[in-house]
Amino acid sequence: MTTQRNKQKLSPEQPFEEVLEFVQPMITSILLKCRIYKDFEYYRHIASIAVWEAWRKADPPKGQFSAYIYTCVKGEILKELSKESLFLKNYTPMDNETINYVHDYEISKRNPVHIECIMSCLKKEERKILLLFYVEGYSYSEIAKELGLSLDAVKKRRTRIMIKLRELLSSREE
Repeated sequence: MTTQRNKQKLSPEQPFEEVLEFVQPMITSILLKCRIYKDFEYYRHIASIAVWEAWRKADPPKGQFSAYIYTCVKGEILKELSKESLFLKNYTPMDNETINYVHDYEISKRNPVHIECIMSCLKKEERKILLLFYVEGYSYSEIAKELGLSLDAVKKRRTRIMIKLRELLSSREE
């Protein structure tokens, strides 16, 4: 059956399930070439959707069907990788332990005024960054746009604010 399968020509007239099964080795090859080693099933699913789109939109006079499938699958995988990269750039998960620490500290001390004291030690812009990031849920790029700063400046300032909060909290404990 393997030799018959290799000799078989891929065609958009074939049932989709047959086409999808036939291109599985191609999908695996694309995933490996794109260096996808985690979330393999997620990207395989994206590839399957791309195969379906290619199968649905195929126009045989315009070119070889297998090449069209390859291009569609690789394009969708790269697009998804690009989206993921952009997401990680704009929404880099930073440690929230400082905010959690403040919260836990307040609960343990039962002193809600304490947080107001700490916040009053911050500059207006620092408070605004914290509020936009943690309360409003803004991304780094949205905060940068709101405050007229660069993306890197917002990230650096947030890091400095976290350090400052840790210092303020540890000085209050003593």
